[in-house]
Amino acid sequence: MQIIGFRKIRKYYLLYKMYNRGITRENLGEYPKALNFLFYALSLKSSSLKTYKAIARVYAKNKNYLNALDYYSKAIEKFPDNAEIYALKADIHRKIKQFDMAIKHYDAAIEHDYSNNEYYIKRAYLKYYIDDVQGAINDITAAISHDNKSDFLYSQRAFFKFHKKMYSSAVNDYTNAININPKKNHYYYMRGASENLAGQKDKAEKDFDLFNKYLQN
Repeated sequence: MQIIGFRKIRKYYLLYKMYNRGITRENLGEYPKALNFLFYALSLKSSSLKTYKAIARVYAKNKNYLNALDYYSKAIEKFPDNAEIYALKADIHRKIKQFDMAIKHYDAAIEHDYSNNEYYIKRAYLKYYIDDVQGAINDITAAISHDNKSDFLYSQRAFFKFHKKMYSSAVNDYTNAININPKKNHYYYMRGASENLAGQKDKAEKDFDLFNKYLQN
């Protein structure tokens, strides 16, 4: 029993050592050497999620995106309920402009962790980019349902509504953003632009004046 215990301790010490050497090489930008250490670490423990993530990350840093996707896929096979892996894989698809695949993997990330607003926000940007503006609005609305104290979320939804020519609704969202963060002068300008296009000329002029006032201070 003592021999088995010693072997286990030695194995985990070696795993820890190889993994950390790999991360050190990664931080130095020595990606091939980093991968050598990380592959060794993975051979010692094939169920190490952080090692799969590290290998995929190093491949991505070295612009070897296909191998990065491959290792995220392998991680998903072993950890199918881990939302972060889907999101990390989505980030690679987004980086190489495979937007439909990126959205698909953010869908999976949200399915496994519906409360993570970062996933909704990233998916919203992708939907906006492919001209699914209403889909982007829906994602930010979902994020606001989790956090209704974020001026950023209200301003982002207002921006999407502005581009969908939903000017009155955009005004309401910019107003919510201003109520939360009244010192963000950009919000006054965008609310003024929305009011102007909604036919509220007097309100627009007041907001443009406030924008200029904050700009000068």
